[in-house]
Amino acid sequence: MTLTGYLLLMLSLFGCTQPPFQGVGGAPQSHGGPVRDHVSFVDNLRAAGYSVSPSGDVQQPFLRPRGTLLQISSGDLSAPAEVQSFNYDDRDLGTDGLAAAQADADQIQPDGQPKTARVTWLGPPHFFHKARLIVLYVGSDPQLLRELETLLGTQFAGR
Repeated sequence: MTLTGYLLLMLSLFGCTQPPFQGVGGAPQSHGGPVRDHVSFVDNLRAAGYSVSPSGDVQQPFLRPRGTLLQISSGDLSAPAEVQSFNYDDRDLGTDGLAAAQADADQIQPDGQPKTARVTWLGPPHFFHKARLIVLYVGSDPQLLRELETLLGTQFAGR
């Protein structure tokens, strides 16, 4: 095979591969699989039949990243609910997101109170942690709590 033929073969092979789909800001988009971050959390909620709409940013003084406030609704929920999703991305934090998420989770006491602050919750708090994600749901809808446990495991703090 000539050098030109070899180069054409290599170009055709590499030309057939596509980079992973990049979403807003160049962040990889999830399209299935287990929950490991904010995007896969939203994907899994939608796959389970819930309507999920981001409605703004949220900040908790005892968690490092800014979070996303999600409006969740579905026929099996007693009413639409708000969930706060905090994504621990290495690029945003400048550190290991998995370790940062675990460190922040360790600062929340079993009753849902952070060790560094006193919070007056408007309802019962429920904290979930999975991989690079901490989710906070303040409420008591039993169906939403079941779904969050299905996707994220047992809550690590709250009432």
